[in-house]
Amino acid sequence: MTALERAAPSEPDRVTLIEAMSIARQSVALFTDFPIDAVVSCKAEASGWRVVVDVVEAPARLGDNDLLLSYALTLSATGEVEDFSRLRRYHREDPAGAAP
Repeated sequence: MTALERAAPSEPDRVTLIEAMSIARQSVALFTDFPIDAVVSCKAEASGWRVVVDVVEAPARLGDNDLLLSYALTLSATGEVEDFSRLRRYHREDPAGAAP
């Protein structure tokens, strides 16, 4: 190892898929009191991760037709939240509500 290699700051490690999912769940929990239903997708991108998390906005009174919200988060390769948006609001049994 050269002196230059020893002096150069190391690159932060890229978070794993499981870590990205966990970070997204924790981040969503910081800005909403709604219970998290599931991480519905997690996709590696060139600059990091895109994670979609569903939360239960209103539980159904009868049956399994809860009202859900889907949030998309963009994480950097090191796990920092860079972007957040609400994608949709739908009932669980709505076939058009499936994740993109």
